[in-house]
Amino acid sequence: MAKVLIVEDSQSQAMIISEIVKSAGHEPTVAPNLQKGIAPVLKSANPDVVLLDLILLGPDGKTIGDGFQFCKEIKKLSNNTVGVVIVSSRVDEESAQWAELQGADAMLQKPFVVEDLIEVMDEVLQKFKKR
Repeated sequence: MAKVLIVEDSQSQAMIISEIVKSAGHEPTVAPNLQKGIAPVLKSANPDVVLLDLILLGPDGKTIGDGFQFCKEIKKLSNNTVGVVIVSSRVDEESAQWAELQGADAMLQKPFVVEDLIEVMDEVLQKFKKR
């Protein structure tokens, strides 16, 4: 069973993703608050993989985090031992290239098919188990 950190600003989407992660036999943790950045959340969750939205808004609708920056921080803080899957509606060629440059291991477009999320998540988990 892998630990999966879900970084998603929509509570409803976070709960749906959490249920999918559980159904795949993994332990989900939804990032509770990103006001202090990703570092404290990453430290307490100690995940094997992070499912990360790119555009993260607070309850007031203002941006609280940049998924690209969080991706880069996750890779740096974990010494590249934590997989990152970008799960976002913003999946174009430029975003995909930038995500790869920031260290993302995979990208999945919303809305997604449940089986696709499980497959991508498991592929990234396998990649990191071999290290």
